[in-house]
Amino acid sequence: MTIKKQWLIILILIAVFSVTVNSFVLSSLTNRYFKDYMKENYESHYNQIVDYVTKAFKSGNVSVSQMSIDLETHLADPITRIKVYDKDNNLLVDVSTDMTNFMGNGYGNGMMNGMMNGMMNRFENSQSEEVDNAKIMDGNTVIGQINITKYSSAEDSVAAMLFQQSLLRNSMYSIGIVLIFAVIIGILISRRMSKDLINTANMAQNIDIGNKTISLNSNVKEIRVIQQSLASLQSRLMLRQKSRKALIDELVHQTRTPLTIIKTHLEGIEDGIIDMGPEEIKICENQIENITNIITNMSSMIDAQKQESILNIEEFEINQLIKQIVNGLKVQFEKKNIDLIFTEQQKLSILSDKYKISQAIYNILTNAYKFTPAFGKVQVSYRVDQDNILVSIEDNGPGISKEDQRRIFDAYYKGEKSTDRTGEGIGLYIAKENSVSIHGSITVESALGKGSRFDLTIPRQFTK
Repeated sequence: MTIKKQWLIILILIAVFSVTVNSFVLSSLTNRYFKDYMKENYESHYNQIVDYVTKAFKSGNVSVSQMSIDLETHLADPITRIKVYDKDNNLLVDVSTDMTNFMGNGYGNGMMNGMMNGMMNRFENSQSEEVDNAKIMDGNTVIGQINITKYSSAEDSVAAMLFQQSLLRNSMYSIGIVLIFAVIIGILISRRMSKDLINTANMAQNIDIGNKTISLNSNVKEIRVIQQSLASLQSRLMLRQKSRKALIDELVHQTRTPLTIIKTHLEGIEDGIIDMGPEEIKICENQIENITNIITNMSSMIDAQKQESILNIEEFEINQLIKQIVNGLKVQFEKKNIDLIFTEQQKLSILSDKYKISQAIYNILTNAYKFTPAFGKVQVSYRVDQDNILVSIEDNGPGISKEDQRRIFDAYYKGEKSTDRTGEGIGLYIAKENSVSIHGSITVESALGKGSRFDLTIPRQFTK
């Protein structure tokens, strides 16, 4: 059963129960007060009848017909009949709710009144009655008698029965009206709740199949919590997907550089520009080793749950590493008529991740290659700064604006004025991530028209 139907059924049951209980309580209270009223009404009529007949007997000026007319006014529930006897027990007056009495004696209050009283009399002839007797006294002498016939209880009276029927009928009307409003309100509320639940279900389905969803904000607290949870889940999935894409793009970018170096050197050897000697073989071997390392670490890099990449800490000479990188890219730079200069320093051993450092330097040099114009110059150097190694890569390219300097290390960012549209925009991002992973840093100093300098700071001794 749907929530809409359940809500509607519950609302109707609550409405019917509430009206029924209210009608029962109201009926009980009203009935009690009605009985008290009937009792007080009877006592009032009883006293008035006795006083009236006593005065009429004592004065002797009231005729029997006048007395009958006057006593008819006291035929009110629960009184059904009034008989007056003289001192010799002779019947003088007999008035009742029976239409035949009224019409036969000529004392009726009209045709309509007689018909109504007659119908009431026939309707109630099966009800139990009792007679109250009252002596008419003149001093200590009995001068007459009054017999007042009434219903044995207030529940047996016409007014009581009509009142109970009216109360029951009105209660049924109330139940009907409340049911109509309950159904209307229930349909409106359940339709609104159903709409929120359907939208929430559609939101979950869109998240499941990867479609873009809009933010929902239901007025129902429980549904709103579910919608907020789904929105949070979607954000986490999008971040995870973005992280996975960044890792895959990083893999593509990392493999592209050594492959480009190998391709460039093979083309140079084929064209006779480069001699196939031990040094060239060593350069190609280094690039193949880089590709091998990428493939080896691929499973851990694409693990979206893993936030930190695996570090391979080893001791190596920074001078030799930079020299190998420069030699690998030199042919590519020469094709664009760019001077790639490495200012060699003393041999210096450091303890760090060789691959992370080489990848960072590769990416900075590749970036310099893209933006340095023909016949330009790129210079690589390093120096010792206390416990750190500071590798500087400087070019005489067009420079970087202050606005772009704040964002060039962001993933997929490309400067608005950049003419290069072939790259992914993650080279410098990878360089920064690699430097951070080995507890280093990377900064840039640049001005438009004056070139750029990237400084890569590397700790000499990596410590966890």
